[in-house]
Amino acid sequence: MIRMLDHTADVGFEVRAPTREALFETAREGLLRLMFQHPPTQGSATREVTLQAPDLEFLLVRWLNELIYLVQTAGFVPARAAITITEDAQGFTLRARLEGQPFDAEAMGWQGEIKSATFHGLEVRPETSGWWARVVLDV
Repeated sequence: MIRMLDHTADVGFEVRAPTREALFETAREGLLRLMFQHPPTQGSATREVTLQAPDLEFLLVRWLNELIYLVQTAGFVPARAAITITEDAQGFTLRARLEGQPFDAEAMGWQGEIKSATFHGLEVRPETSGWWARVVLDV
């Protein structure tokens, strides 16, 4: 589930999912819904991403900022992500295999640049039915 949030100079969303991995995949979907009117649902190109962070909040910000970089700088729009998240003494590691398409502003209905995911209002927490997160993005 994705719920969009309104802020003065920012945009954001809340996501719910049954697992941590599904939460991060749903956050990817929420980000793309803000960036595009018609985000891709499948892709022919692949990318591998590995990110580390001391906690899940920091990992979610790193994940979304990596996706923003891939779209706006590398020209790769991730349509799907197969994600694994592991935990050890140093924190959390996210590994993702992304399927996507080259950036096409017209076909995808580009809605404008997002500067970054922020720590403002950020929350990631377990719930009885899975996981919940709130993210605010600087536009």
